[in-house]
Amino acid sequence: MSASSKDVCDAAYVMDAAGFFAGLQLTILDKVYTVMDVLKEVKDRASRRALEMGISAGKIVLERYGREDVEAVKAAAERLGELGRLSETDIKILALTHALLKKCKEVIVLSDDRSVQNVALELGAKVVGIKRPELRSPRKYVYVCPSCGRVFDRPGKCPYCGVELKRKRVGKGKSAISRGDAPQQ
Repeated sequence: MSASSKDVCDAAYVMDAAGFFAGLQLTILDKVYTVMDVLKEVKDRASRRALEMGISAGKIVLERYGREDVEAVKAAAERLGELGRLSETDIKILALTHALLKKCKEVIVLSDDRSVQNVALELGAKVVGIKRPELRSPRKYVYVCPSCGRVFDRPGKCPYCGVELKRKRVGKGKSAISRGDAPQQ
């Protein structure tokens, strides 16, 4: 994609439901992009009314994304060990982020969800926490069986022991990966 095609917009803000729950003041932003599933998550009356007014005023934009954007998100989440921690709505928010990255100079994701932040950073977006500090760089995780020590790339139970796997950050402290063990499939 050429540099001129990114001149469609300077900056795009993408927000998940946390921003609407927190009552983030949309007046400080030009436009906020989100997906239809976020509307379904916002159930309290005041937040829902604010959301509907924002859509009517053109401050909140429900934008589309493609299948290739979803696949790019899933690939990035898989690389980081985050795929099993993302909801369908999270994947859609991140697919929207990926789509906007193709046409905007800068995309900022407003979210307190650490897994969403992590994948957004991996995709090349910036992140801003709403009520808690944001991540500064992407982090890779693996899942380790506390009983047998086997390493996996997704959460769940160990297929050998039946014990719930523990999430471990790669590259911080002594992890199974730093010892040279490869994730199991």
